[in-house]
Amino acid sequence: MIFVAKSMTPALKLWLDALKPKPLPVSGLERMRSGLGACLGIGFTALISLLIAKPLGLSPWLVAPLGASAVLVFAVPASPLAQPWSVIGGNTVSAIIGLICAHMIPDPVIAASLAVSLAILAMFATRSLHPPGGAMALLVVLTHTTSPWFALFPAFTNSLLLVSAGIVFNTLTRRNYPHIAAPAPKTEDNSLKRVSAEDIAAALSQMDTLIDIAPDDLEKLLTLSERHAYQRLMDHIRARDIMTPNPIHVEFGTPLEDTWALIQKYRLKLLPVTDKAGRVIGVITADDMLRQAGGTPADMREHLKALVKRTPLPYSSKPEVAGQLMSSDFKTADQGADVATLVPLFADTGLHHLLVLDDTRRLCGIISASDLMRAVYHVQKDAA
Repeated sequence: MIFVAKSMTPALKLWLDALKPKPLPVSGLERMRSGLGACLGIGFTALISLLIAKPLGLSPWLVAPLGASAVLVFAVPASPLAQPWSVIGGNTVSAIIGLICAHMIPDPVIAASLAVSLAILAMFATRSLHPPGGAMALLVVLTHTTSPWFALFPAFTNSLLLVSAGIVFNTLTRRNYPHIAAPAPKTEDNSLKRVSAEDIAAALSQMDTLIDIAPDDLEKLLTLSERHAYQRLMDHIRARDIMTPNPIHVEFGTPLEDTWALIQKYRLKLLPVTDKAGRVIGVITADDMLRQAGGTPADMREHLKALVKRTPLPYSSKPEVAGQLMSSDFKTADQGADVATLVPLFADTGLHHLLVLDDTRRLCGIISASDLMRAVYHVQKDAA
């Protein structure tokens, strides 16, 4: 018995820890905003509903489950359970289910149980799962409400008014409501982004349980978490630690023949172009030269030879030096920059090479995507 008790202690401790209140990582301003929104939303809904109910002699004019709906709409507006269709559809469908159960089942215990159960199934079927919907169905049964108009007023009307107030308030306070999924950035190189939207969808399907967070928010959360992890693990590594120092480069006036010879000899994917002082003014690649040469693949070699061949005349109709073909599309970083801050540049913009500058803003190194990946790999390996 003692052995069993000891073996159960860690599990029991975890279970007891799960009962403790968890911290809510929300700022004080956001909490005040949620409270103010609920106050205005319920106030607006109550006022309009009362104006409708009084002349028509309708009662009740405001239902208690709407308070729970207000928590979702104004405190967690990004939740899938708080979206307009979930609020309006969930409350209305649940009210209809409650009315049916209250009318057909005389026993209140059975009616209450079935009302909540069937309301959940109906909300799943209509893609309008909304927790207060269960309370709406239970309220109808417990108050012995049988009038079919209850589903229209106050259930539907209250929900519609609350959602309308939620849209206005959340829009004015720059909240994303109804939640609009931001398109994932399209980049040429996602090698540093390990989790994709497809991976998240597959994982959610495998879990087979409802997670109260939109998939795009979950993707953003994972991306931010990875960046913080990189920052924590790599804050001691600087650009100078992983760069290729003193990279081969050419000056503005370097002849194309010499430029092409360097690219060919060292199999360079990118060749920096500097001024006399060593400051970067552009970059040139083999693709730049091949595009300038033109022609078909069959005669490309001859065209390239003609391009790089020096013109003996004092004037020329074609580029003669690297500076005339260079591109100004390049990124730089200080040699003391944290490697963690460079990860988003490669992951989010499709960057392949980054030029590193010293304290005098002169070229001192170059970092490729493979250099960065190698550094990330070694850090993660050491951490494991």
